[in-house]
Amino acid sequence: MSSPRKSSRISLAATLTLLTGVAVTGLLFVAVSALEYSKMELSFQQRGHMRAAAIRRGMDDTLELVTIINTLFKSVGVVDREQFAAFTRPLLERYPFVQAFNFQRVMDGPTARRHAAETQKQHPDYRLHDANRQPLGSRAQHIIVDYLEPLEGNEAALGLDVASLPAMAHSIGEAVDNAQPRTTELLRLEQESADQKGFVLMMPVYRPGAELSTVAQRRAAWVGNTSAVIRSAELIQKILLAADLLDDRELLVQVYIGDDIRPANLVYSRGQQTDEPPAPLPLQRWLAFDYRQPYTRTFSAAGKSWHVQVTPLPRPFLPHHLGSLSTLVGGLLFSLLTAAFVNSLARRSVRVQRLVDERTVALKASHDKLAEDVAARKRTEEALQESEHRFRRLLALSSDWYWEQDEQFRFTNITGGFFDKGKQDPKAFLGRTRWELHPAMWDNRWGRDHRATLEAHLPFTNLEYSLPGTDGQIHWFSTSGEPVFDREGKFKGYRGTGTEITERKQAEQRIQHIAHHDVLTGLPNRVLLQDRLAQAVAFANRSGKPLWVMLIDLDRFKFVNDSLGHKAGDQLLKTVARRLQDSVRESDTVARLSGDEFVAILREYPEEASHDIAQRIMRAVTQPAMLEGKEFFVTCSIGVAVYGADGTSAQRLIEHADIAMYRAKKLGRNNTQFYEPAMNEEARERLRIESALRNALERQEFVLHYQPQVDLQSGRVVGMEALLRWQHPELGMVAPHRFIGLAEETGLIVEIGAWVLQTACAQARSWIDDGHGMLRIAVNLSPRQFSEPQLLSSITQVLQDTGLPPACLDIELTEGLFMHDVAQAVELLHKLKALGLALSIDDFGTGYSSFSYLRHFPIDVLKIDRSFVSDISEADEAAIVVSIIALAHNLKLRVIAEGVETASQVDYLRRHGCDEIQGYYFSPPLPAADFEQLLKQGRDLQTTGAQA
Repeated sequence: MSSPRKSSRISLAATLTLLTGVAVTGLLFVAVSALEYSKMELSFQQRGHMRAAAIRRGMDDTLELVTIINTLFKSVGVVDREQFAAFTRPLLERYPFVQAFNFQRVMDGPTARRHAAETQKQHPDYRLHDANRQPLGSRAQHIIVDYLEPLEGNEAALGLDVASLPAMAHSIGEAVDNAQPRTTELLRLEQESADQKGFVLMMPVYRPGAELSTVAQRRAAWVGNTSAVIRSAELIQKILLAADLLDDRELLVQVYIGDDIRPANLVYSRGQQTDEPPAPLPLQRWLAFDYRQPYTRTFSAAGKSWHVQVTPLPRPFLPHHLGSLSTLVGGLLFSLLTAAFVNSLARRSVRVQRLVDERTVALKASHDKLAEDVAARKRTEEALQESEHRFRRLLALSSDWYWEQDEQFRFTNITGGFFDKGKQDPKAFLGRTRWELHPAMWDNRWGRDHRATLEAHLPFTNLEYSLPGTDGQIHWFSTSGEPVFDREGKFKGYRGTGTEITERKQAEQRIQHIAHHDVLTGLPNRVLLQDRLAQAVAFANRSGKPLWVMLIDLDRFKFVNDSLGHKAGDQLLKTVARRLQDSVRESDTVARLSGDEFVAILREYPEEASHDIAQRIMRAVTQPAMLEGKEFFVTCSIGVAVYGADGTSAQRLIEHADIAMYRAKKLGRNNTQFYEPAMNEEARERLRIESALRNALERQEFVLHYQPQVDLQSGRVVGMEALLRWQHPELGMVAPHRFIGLAEETGLIVEIGAWVLQTACAQARSWIDDGHGMLRIAVNLSPRQFSEPQLLSSITQVLQDTGLPPACLDIELTEGLFMHDVAQAVELLHKLKALGLALSIDDFGTGYSSFSYLRHFPIDVLKIDRSFVSDISEADEAAIVVSIIALAHNLKLRVIAEGVETASQVDYLRRHGCDEIQGYYFSPPLPAADFEQLLKQGRDLQTTGAQA
């Protein structure tokens, strides 16, 4: 009866197994719970950070609102009420959380009352009051809400003296002293009847051109503030809605403004608050079933601290703790099953012990057998020592295979790696020497040197050679070896290692190719071009056959990069390179010089075929190319230099071709020009003028001539056009067409144009001061000047420096000047117009002549080009002139006719309503002194007609 009881007892091993399993399960449960807690914490921290970052970005965007309005005041000064309303209306529609935009004007007491009286003439309800809606008290300085948009719903804030609000006054003081935007603390909005709170973003406006380096200077130059009244709760709501961060029901989001987090500073709250116990201590975090630690982030915006606090709300238990519960249940089940299995093994171990005893006798017999094996192993070790010495040297060489040769240098053994990697036939190597396999060794110095090394029984390293493989490819090998001697010192042969280095050799060849070829097109680069050209010149000298060097430059390639992108430009270059190669023979060379310039070296062509070759190349290049899914046509300009047996260097040939190519560009592009010595003189003339032009402004060689503009009705001089002249000490009076285009190309036109504007405005102001009337001065604006980012500020500065009234300045623009970017041109022209000056279209009718830009651009004057006026006797030209005058008058524009030279032209223009004329009939362009004499004489159109 005792035997069954013993079999049913649980063994000690099973008990320990069960306890260990339970302990491990508990540890795993704790670890997984900690991971779940960390996952919840990380998820919450990420969501909290996303909301804090979104609010921070939203606040930065909000600050831009005040900065945008302030920029308006900086660029044009204090605008009027209508301009302020027109500028802020789109911003109010786009940003609904803005209660209002306003401009706060700084005034003393008397000025404020005068300003109120003047404003009431147009706005009878305008009243000045303090924060308690009482009339203004006695205060040294008032800060009045003067402009307010929208006015509807915000009437209570119009005329408010914000200096009576301590919080506003403090923030305004900080903004003025630091010249930075500032925000107020939370305050009840003056224009709201309810207790809705918000804050005010403001930025000071200073007097234009004032020095602002110190606080005192800023205080003295301060004229007012631009500000935006923000409904704080709507602002935060819009920011989170735009970032798609409002749908998380597990979070409580609260935003505070101020130095600390307290209910009074609460700006925004979303989510249901709960009274939950505090978060557990750090040592107990793994015991917590939910994460409740709030996330807080503080940042600064416009001088105020913002606090974003995100608090997690209670959430369902099971979805967030499924892993730990599964670990606990699974671990307990596994522990029970394991304990049962160990218990069964324990019962079986008794039976195994009996078997062990039986096997012990057998193990003793095996021990005796092992002793004999040990003796045999010692004998084997002696043989292994010699083998170890043999292969130690081979392992040090770190190779792919090893080989052996006998005393006649014949191969006796080669491991299989040589045949597998090198694609060689084993039958061709064993029993043969290296030079029998590679006969070319006898024809090269390195092969003979290697034979001498072997015969001297010396080691060698890194012998490189190539052999054709069974795959039809050339394979490269590197081998090293050392002589073998027996114990008596007798030479027994060689042994060594080898490596297949085909990839390395191919890489070296690729590097060599890259060093001499263009990466994009694969054509020879400048380095290889010089070598090929030197060889071609040497061949031409020996053979006496002609040599042609063509420099090919793509026309309008920059337009492709600007309009379609550099990727399309690279595709076009590769297409052109391929077409150029297909257009010449394989013995000729086509290279890429730089950018969109290519060079072709043509040898042994008959002289009469040169034009045909150039035409063939041009036809190949001008074929349509598909770029970014669009068909694009490109042309090229070709310059050709012919080599003669006169010792011309290769570099000079390229220079001559470049000069000829430049000549082709100058003649309108898409043509071929052959180099002639006269072109070199023209190029030198251009360089001479360019060099002199760079110093002309500094040496005060430029002068202005002035051509009168005469009113056809009164006959009096009403204005003049400033025309640039260059008085060079050696070249004399240089015509404008010789240097204006070059100045535009080199960028010098910007400095020259600034000088012309400054000088012309100063001269016009001088004549006005001398009593000659409010004369208008017309100044031409070049394309480079129109593209300058500082154009607006520079014109403003010139008007301030010279004191010329803006209405007396007429800026003349050509039609094509602003056609590349119409949107940008419209914005710039409106800013120029806001300065008060006039804008003219010069040479009207010769460019785009689009009626749409006359309707949208703020143009004042059309100038009819002289080409129409000179042929006014012809019916077609006369009809064009009449149409231009009628069009301009319908658009409320003045018309000035240029190039008027005869009385009949004057009569025709007067009959058809032309406003003003300009030309040699009345006066050519005159120096300043002569023009002043003309004004003093009081010449008019009637006097000139009588003299004629």
